Amino acid sequence: MTYKQLWDLFYGEYDLKYCVDRGLFYELKKDGSTIKHITKSLVDYPFEILNTDLTMIFGPSVQYIDENNEAATEKLKALHEENNFDELSRLAVLQGLILGDTALKVGRDDRQRVRVGLVNFLRGDVDFVMDAGSIVEWKYKYSVPDGNSHINIEERYRKDRTIIDIGGNIKEAPNAYGEFWFKYAANMPSLNSDVWGDSELERFADTVDEMNSYLSRIGAIADIYAKPRIIARKLMNPESLQATDNLWAIDAEDISILEYQGNVIPSLLATYDRLENYLRNKCPELIMNDLGQIAGYALKLKLSKLIRKIENYRNVYFPLLEETSNLMLKMDGVAEPNIKIQAKPVIPSDEVEDIQKWMQLVSMNLVSKESAAEALGIDWKQEKKRMDKESEEGYARMAEYLTQGGDENADAESE
Repeated sequence: MTYKQLWDLFYGEYDLKYCVDRGLFYELKKDGSTIKHITKSLVDYPFEILNTDLTMIFGPSVQYIDENNEAATEKLKALHEENNFDELSRLAVLQGLILGDTALKVGRDDRQRVRVGLVNFLRGDVDFVMDAGSIVEWKYKYSVPDGNSHINIEERYRKDRTIIDIGGNIKEAPNAYGEFWFKYAANMPSLNSDVWGDSELERFADTVDEMNSYLSRIGAIADIYAKPRIIARKLMNPESLQATDNLWAIDAEDISILEYQGNVIPSLLATYDRLENYLRNKCPELIMNDLGQIAGYALKLKLSKLIRKIENYRNVYFPLLEETSNLMLKMDGVAEPNIKIQAKPVIPSDEVEDIQKWMQLVSMNLVSKESAAEALGIDWKQEKKRMDKESEEGYARMAEYLTQGGDENADAESE
């Protein structure tokens, strides 16, 4: 499938050519060119599945942290805010899930500020140059509106420089960082290419197409039931009838209604149900609404397939975002940044169950209190200081109490 076909499927758009090419339901009027019925997007599973993936990849929030350089972490926050990176990163991941390929590009604007943008695979052409089995150049061609015409732009990214051709006006920027200012990620490995990836949407596109096709057929049949042909006989003025009257006039003496006599809707619905069950088994995201109040280990067991899937996606897209963030810092003057993404677990753990587990491990001397605290998301160093301070204050109060108690006893004995 092409990028545009995948994008249209995600947003629920079917055209005649797509239906003809893929054998989906459509019906033309008698003129042979006007569409009477066509497959419609009556189920929104593509959006539901990919939106679930996107939400679980990022979780409630993600943090970009350089554990050895707090200043770099703070500087990156400012760079991200300037570039609206939170929204940009989600668009990049969504593009990868839908199309199979995604990329971000980094550069500087006219005021030498670091800027990052989305490489739009739908509206531009992306290509590469190979040498000795490795990519030595990325090419990105697209056009932008310019009054009543367009300006063609070609961006070429190499490890030693970036070249931008804007309608014949060529600009060249030296690259001192030894890496592409073009960061690409393939959604999943493809058997058809050594570089390009496979779309998550394309994995189940045929199933969704057939489901929409079957429902659209049922809708067309329902139209026939709702608008039966009326056969009228011995009309006084049959010449006044029009096609829109849905009435046939013949030379006889009674009136009858010609209804659809087939009984195929139950079989169509049965086929649709089988397709839906297949899709639910293939896409674990669709069982999220059937979990009820399950939590903890039982929830993880039920969603083990989905957890593995999301963890694999994190291993694809988090390096893309980390590499982009590190390059942004380098271009802003930070030497050797090491940004890593910290995200919540795919499925939240059962807090009571986790506390009991770590308490047991500590009591068996299998792990330290510090390790248990870190696993539970507690700042051990800060809490240790507080506990030591509380202990010192407790000892002081105990000593004061004992001292006062001793004096009172001494006074009692002297009396």
